[in-house]
Amino acid sequence: MVLVGPMGSGKSSVGRALAARLGLPFVDLDAELEGRIGTISAFFAERGEAAFREQETAALAAVLAGPAVVLATGGGAVLAPANRAALSGHHVIHLSITEQTAARRLAGDATRPLLAGANPQAAWARIARDRAPHYQAVATHTVDANADGAAHVAAAVLRALRTEHEEHTS
Repeated sequence: MVLVGPMGSGKSSVGRALAARLGLPFVDLDAELEGRIGTISAFFAERGEAAFREQETAALAAVLAGPAVVLATGGGAVLAPANRAALSGHHVIHLSITEQTAARRLAGDATRPLLAGANPQAAWARIARDRAPHYQAVATHTVDANADGAAHVAAAVLRALRTEHEEHTS
């Protein structure tokens, strides 16, 4: 199972909760990348976004080729056509949030290079708007992730999967 969505949607925290409930390992793609390249913000500053996206594509392919996990992608993983193709055939859950939820969750977070600047909320809104068609294109389910608490969102994800299973077996 793969979680996609904008920055602040809870991919990592919901992913951990889902992994625990499903008895699967949890993999955070950004953490995997940091193990390879160092901090994402430093890599962005030194090498740029294009070099980062190349590393992201390689890491995503490696994780998807391995055993079953709950995978939280970075918010921009859906940008590369190769990544969107690699996600095909997997349960991909789009965690959807509002701009207000993102602003609350990301307030004071200095670790996100794409939000650096005078108006991080406007940057988030632009990025989310640009990426939304890609999230929708790869998603097998979209789940409202505005609720507080990863356990609540994880339960909503499991309900969506259960409903899909019931519809296919009826």
